[in-house]
Amino acid sequence: MLDSNPLIIERNPVKAPDKASSEEIHYIWYHVVDKYVDRTSPLVRKRNLSQDIDRITYFPGYHGRVGYDVSFHNLKDGLQTHTYAPLGLDIRNKWTLGGTLPHEPNEPKEPAEIGLEVPRDGLWLREDVDMKCNFIATSFVKKTLKKAHESLVERLVEKAHIRERETHNSRLEENDPTLS
Repeated sequence: MLDSNPLIIERNPVKAPDKASSEEIHYIWYHVVDKYVDRTSPLVRKRNLSQDIDRITYFPGYHGRVGYDVSFHNLKDGLQTHTYAPLGLDIRNKWTLGGTLPHEPNEPKEPAEIGLEVPRDGLWLREDVDMKCNFIATSFVKKTLKKAHESLVERLVEKAHIRERETHNSRLEENDPTLS
């Protein structure tokens, strides 16, 4: 997840922060630093630059890098994360992978959970987010998180397609000796 997140420029394993719950102390923790593309900057707009810069624009004229602590806890069908960031930002995410593999006729279909609009066929990825932060920062945080996670999901889907092609190609090679 960290390697697929487009905002992350640095990550280092750390001990759980003091505010972590007793349950979370045993999770895997990282200190992460984000980058941000400031497309509102006159320089970026004027020159139509799209390169990333490793700072965040908090307010016009005030820039900086943002570091925060995030934990990861693997689940049988996904991943839980908990983020402690500056300004009291507290985000709990749960990523769930469900459904059935395409082209696997023997795999039983999972029963659909009531109230979830998930496809009957194929795999699906769901993110549940519980975010607490200062109301002044809410709009910025939501917008940044949404864009980053959209890009993250696109990268995860692309990696899944690559794996699927590799698996398909290896099966072809196993079944047809002339391809080796």
